Amino acid sequence: MLHKRVSRRQFLAGSLAATGGLALSACVPAGAPAGGDSGDEMMASEEPVTVLFHTRLGTHADWHISRQPLFEEQNPGINLEIDELPGNEMYPKIYALSASGTVGDVVWTYLNNPPEHKAKGVLIPLDDIVAAKDFDLSNFWDSLLAALTLDGELHAIPNHGHYGTTAYYHNKTLIEESGGELPHPDWTTDDYVAIGKAVTDPPEVWGIRSFGTGQEHVPSYLRIFGGDAISEDGTMSLLDQEESIAGLRWLYDLQHTHEVDPCQCGDEAVNNFVAGKVGSFNTTTGLIGRYTNMKNEGDIEFEWDAVVGPVGPTGLRGSQVSAAAFGITGNSKNPSEAFQVLDFYSTKEDGIEHVFFGAGSPGGRKDVWESDELNSIHPIFRQHQQIYPEGPRNWHRPANARTSEFVDTMNNNLQAIWTQAVEFEEGVEQTHLLVQEVLDKDPLA
Repeated sequence: MLHKRVSRRQFLAGSLAATGGLALSACVPAGAPAGGDSGDEMMASEEPVTVLFHTRLGTHADWHISRQPLFEEQNPGINLEIDELPGNEMYPKIYALSASGTVGDVVWTYLNNPPEHKAKGVLIPLDDIVAAKDFDLSNFWDSLLAALTLDGELHAIPNHGHYGTTAYYHNKTLIEESGGELPHPDWTTDDYVAIGKAVTDPPEVWGIRSFGTGQEHVPSYLRIFGGDAISEDGTMSLLDQEESIAGLRWLYDLQHTHEVDPCQCGDEAVNNFVAGKVGSFNTTTGLIGRYTNMKNEGDIEFEWDAVVGPVGPTGLRGSQVSAAAFGITGNSKNPSEAFQVLDFYSTKEDGIEHVFFGAGSPGGRKDVWESDELNSIHPIFRQHQQIYPEGPRNWHRPANARTSEFVDTMNNNLQAIWTQAVEFEEGVEQTHLLVQEVLDKDPLA
């Protein structure tokens, strides 16, 4: 069990020493596609097998590697090989490997990708394996399982999850020295702007840094104002709705009216915050463990804190379930053994300990977020449960599985608004129409 006094750096060094410096595998040819409904295919192999896990390069992969010896100890006869893929290359690489029949056994997915993964033949349904292993799904959020269910079948098991970009990190020292009022659980969007105005001292110090693009950030902002990017069924753009426009206008005004944010790009926001140059910025809870460790190690010199996002003018807060999950590929020769990887990295223990390690948000499980151990790091996890008693709101994505095209279209056109390449009203209308064109296209084949 990890403890707060053990830093991510110290823990990783010890883990790598224990493994003798784990050698990461290259991608190796996989076997014939495995169906999801064959009893023979779900039976564990009697011979030792190797399971190849494609994970995302960075702190997540660091955590997976550190736990590899424990996995093999708990699962004798299964050798776990880990292939680290850079985030911006991960999906194209997985799709290319899948098309060539050389993809491994287990792949990573975010909530916007399962339809695309399925359309490209990457993921298999897990319902029969879940039933055969009597795997308990009851602790996972309903909205999270819904996002991983396609055509009535579950296609991945969550590893970590959160309520969206609802964690507002702030530099307490900088805000107090500027005479601003610190954020609190009942604060409002007006309070947020006031903090920004108190702290901003351009060009070096900015009161607020926001992220005006992305399928995680944009809906979280718009939902504060009662809006959204697309409809729940994924067929209609909602960017032309009054409430959504109010959210977009608020983001625009942070930069161009209140002048408390240099751009809607989030560029270097995390690094600038650590450097003491940002009053507040929002993202997921994934930095809580990392910042706690950095503060303990002396890498953050000021006092910091985080609270759940502000209340908007209609009394709402933003929320959208988000997560990473792991699925089994159609190329896996050993889906039963591959599922042990999904099981191992989705437990309550893993969901808590990887936060202490600094490897992102907690597991997307109710028993993780309500645990005293997790909340000993920071109370923001229990704050979320209290503010959102029904859990995070649903993730919305294109019904035609054209997720990448939808996100690129929305991002590119929103950036034209933020940079004033077009007038605000014209840009919003253009973004809405072009996003709708994507949603109206035939399903991705």
